This record gives sequence, C-alpha cells and structure tokens, in this order.
Amino acid sequence: MPLNLKIRITLIVLFVSLVTSIAAFGATSVNFNGQINATNINLRVDATVGSAVICVLAKGELVEVVSEAHDWYKIRLPKEAPSYVREDLVECFNSDPVTNPGKCLSAKVIKDRINIRLGPSESSWILGKADKLTVVNILTKENGWYKIQPIYQSYGWVNKKFVNKEVLLPKKQEAIEAPVKDIPQSSAKEIQSSDPLVIEGMVSPYGVVLWRQATHKLITSENKVYFLKGNRKSLDSLNYHKVKVSGKLISPAGSKHPIVGVNIIEALN
Repeated sequence: MPLNLKIRITLIVLFVSLVTSIAAFGATSVNFNGQINATNINLRVDATVGSAVICVLAKGELVEVVSEAHDWYKIRLPKEAPSYVREDLVECFNSDPVTNPGKCLSAKVIKDRINIRLGPSESSWILGKADKLTVVNILTKENGWYKIQPIYQSYGWVNKKFVNKEVLLPKKQEAIEAPVKDIPQSSAKEIQSSDPLVIEGMVSPYGVVLWRQATHKLITSENKVYFLKGNRKSLDSLNYHKVKVSGKLISPAGSKHPIVGVNIIEALN
C-alpha cells in the first residue's frame, strides 16, 4: 500500500476516534422513554449537527434514551436504522430452505466486541459493538457484509429539543367505554390463557419501550418469535443463550407475536 494512502487512512481513523471521544466526553447516563415531537428529525452518528445521518425519525415515534451530552440525547437505534456487520465475523445458524435456499436468516457473532457499522465498509461509522454469541437477524447480503436488524447495543444521537420526556398516549375511548359483558368468551381466552406452555429457543433483549409488556424475545428453531415477560435480571443473565421457558400466554387478542409470562427459564447451553 502506498505511504500516502496509509497516512490518509491513519488520519481518518484518528479523526473519527477524536470526534467520538468529544461526543462521549461529559455524557451523563439517563434512562427514559421519550417521544419525537416534530417531523423528519435526523438521527445522527454523533452529537453534532454536521455529523452523518443514520435515518429519519417520525413525529410521535417512541425512543429509548440512554444518555445525554450537552444538547443531545443518545438513543437506541430504531428498527428502520441501517446496520451492517462483516460476514466473516458471524456464523449463520438459521437459513431459509424453502423460498430462498442458502439465504441466512439469523447468525451469531463469533468474535468479541465486533463493530456494527452504518454501511458495508470498514470506513463506515461505528454504531455499536456486538459481543461474542450475540444473535443478529439478517436482512440482505452485500459484498461480504450482512445488513442486519439493529442490535440492542447500537446507538445514535438526536437533538434534545426534538424529544419530549412526557409521552402522549393516543386516546382509546372506544376501548374504555366498551362494557366488559360485550367481550366474547373466545376473545377473553385469547387475552390470557392458563394453559401451560413450554418453548425452546434463543433469547435476546427486546428493549423497554412504552406499551411493551415484554422485555425479551425468544426465537425458536422454526424461526417463530415469542415475546417474554418475567424477571428482567434472570432474562438478562441468559441473553444470547439457548433456553427452555415454561409459562403461559398473556397476549392481547390479535397480537402479531405471542407474549409469554415466564414462570421458569433454564439454560440449555
């Protein structure tokens, strides 16, 4: 590699590290759920107005704030944020055998503290770090990189003035005024079932966001998703492990994914 190119790459790396350090300096840890109060708000890679844009946040969108620095909040990446991981740093364990044979759907990280990046290149901004055995959901593959769903340990920055600490909940007058006697018996059973349920799969954080009953999710070997509600410390201790869960369904009728109230959780690996 030519000397001039090496120098340029070194300077770029140093600049990125310096800017990141400046943003982190003086950051204070906070933890609350906020709400975006304006339209088309930029989520940025750093706590500066000139930094790269990760994605755009919609008015009313809920965000999980984890720290603040000056006039900026650091938040967990929303599901629409682009995230990439190098293909050789993960190992596929769940493929699509039917519609697209060989396509990887889920993979686990095989090295410690790998970088999650904004784009499919080593020069792209780092959005977070993934620990060994972290499970990532694969969206597409691009030239030796996987585009993934954002992981729990990936972040961006948004200006404080665009985030309300007080979340405005949508009114549900019809649900409040509906008499209990009008709820069919079959629907009542869907809301909560006393039937015991035992499932096995990989558990990972789901994130604490308003309206969510669950804090974790479990993906079975058939790629079926369950949300888990239980003792958070117990669930956190088993993140990214294969587990067996015993509990019961507590899902509202019409839920996209079933919610399970956890009674017992056991590690299988």
